[in-house]
Amino acid sequence: MLDELSFYTYRKCSLPLSSSECGDAEALLLGIPFDGTQTGMTGSRLGPGSIRSAAYELEHFDLETGVDLSDIALCDIGDVDCVPGSPDQTMERIRHTVAHMPKTALWAMLGGEHSVSFPVIEALAPDLVVSFDAHPDLRSSYMGVRHSHSSVMRRVHESGIDVAVLGARECSKEEYQYAQDNGIPLIAPSSLASFEIPRGKRVYISIDLDVFDNVQVGNPVPGGIPFQAVCTGIDAMMKESDVVGLDIMELCADTTDPSSYLAAKLLYKSLAYWNLHKKSGYGITRS
Repeated sequence: MLDELSFYTYRKCSLPLSSSECGDAEALLLGIPFDGTQTGMTGSRLGPGSIRSAAYELEHFDLETGVDLSDIALCDIGDVDCVPGSPDQTMERIRHTVAHMPKTALWAMLGGEHSVSFPVIEALAPDLVVSFDAHPDLRSSYMGVRHSHSSVMRRVHESGIDVAVLGARECSKEEYQYAQDNGIPLIAPSSLASFEIPRGKRVYISIDLDVFDNVQVGNPVPGGIPFQAVCTGIDAMMKESDVVGLDIMELCADTTDPSSYLAAKLLYKSLAYWNLHKKSGYGITRS
């Protein structure tokens, strides 16, 4: 299994929680350091390493849930060896890597620009993707690129998977019309209470860090969602549905930037909620 993965993955830094062999893990972590279509401020290729490094400064015990994250059987596979400037070739490398990952209860991914979520979502085939994002990412293409960071949720929806966007506060007319025509909710930060938590579904949670304020990302937008509100939403979905995967995307910061610590804490909180609620029958290992 690892021999198959090694062609496209390499390890520069592992998450400190990584303690299990790949085949024995109940949760897998994968980094995808690609920012070849990113606009605005580039640099999200730094995200996976920065998040891992910042995680070394955080406690493994989660005060809110009482979960000791060290008890989770997690394996950090490493990073996909992306092809600079080629989203199509990078997508194929991601697909190859994901195809050889063992079946586990939870897949977690660190980006990288948002476009690289698509092949992972495509492989997991959830019922619903809940995207925490300032932008809908529903463009048909952007600057002639179909697999753009601005088009990822369009590709997801076109593949037959339902999409909901939480925290949306900026979009093109094209995206707005597509959302209206296809019943895709674009929920502003002030209307989060209107979102009905999915129950009994297979859910993938995708987090573009521009959903927050004052985080180093490519395309920041004022008026973001508070950190605790995002955590509350993740907690509720982990409790009520089978969350098969999650990602944290678009961090453009080095290890020492506070944004890296926010992203690392978000990963730890997500793992804590998942571990807490997997006893409910969701999050169990799938054959």
